[in-house]
Amino acid sequence: MGSKIVLWLDSADSVVAANAFDETEALFAANEQALSRFRLDSELSLLNAHSGEWVVVSDLLWQEVTLAVQMAALTNGRFDPTLLSALEHAGYDQSFEMMASGGWNGHLSKAAPLLGQWTAIEFDEVSRAVRLPVDAHLDLGGIAKGDTAQQAVALLQDTCPCLVDAGGDLVAGAAPFGCPGWPVAFSAPWTESEAEREDLATIWLAEGALATSGVDYRRWQKDGTAMHHLIDPLTGSPAGTDGLTATILSKEPALAEAWATAALVAGSTTGMAAPLEHDLAGLMITQDGRILATPRMDQLLQGQTAASLF
Repeated sequence: MGSKIVLWLDSADSVVAANAFDETEALFAANEQALSRFRLDSELSLLNAHSGEWVVVSDLLWQEVTLAVQMAALTNGRFDPTLLSALEHAGYDQSFEMMASGGWNGHLSKAAPLLGQWTAIEFDEVSRAVRLPVDAHLDLGGIAKGDTAQQAVALLQDTCPCLVDAGGDLVAGAAPFGCPGWPVAFSAPWTESEAEREDLATIWLAEGALATSGVDYRRWQKDGTAMHHLIDPLTGSPAGTDGLTATILSKEPALAEAWATAALVAGSTTGMAAPLEHDLAGLMITQDGRILATPRMDQLLQGQTAASLF
């Protein structure tokens, strides 16, 4: 999933923990195989290759596509799973690891991106079939990653309290024994410096999800212009946001993922208003270094001791 996956269990039984870790690793591998847009043989790629046609899909892909469309509706389209053509048009046509390592071949899409196609996706519940609009393609991205992390927590928490870190997006089960939650940190935005990233604040996380969207890491050059992977659904181009990272805390990983993306795309003024309207805990770091927090997030941060905040 283009991310480092880290698992924690609070268990005294190393054998039980090792077995749980093996099962969870297999879960991530299976979902990666089914849902990756970078695998030509993935189920998602096969669905994309047959846009305009009814395609019977697995329960897993059905769940991820319906969840992504629900999140698009909730965010009024600021989170849009049908922006794959726009991503490819911007140059993100293979995994970022290949681009960063110099393996990018520079073959960019020439076609104008299709926008706002999520409203035209059709579902047949009886046959478990999906029909994408003609030439529309899905990138399930963070929604699939977050939902897989939630599936992992459901698997692990049968063993003991757990935390799953999927590339910085966190999903927690029950709190570790004797603690109010898992201590998780807000990191400073990524820079090209080799220095270790500073932790800006720490909160306790239990039975919930913390998702971060950012334009600080996945960046590249196209024709001398700096590009990033966060597409504005209104323009089909990398968002001209004044935000650098946005973090949302929610009970549901999909909500945290979708609103983190939507807030960052919209920018500091409009983007931070949306979590307020939905009573979510949110935090944004702007391009000029400001740190903005909703009242609910501010309460969480103020509840920590000074030693745990910095």
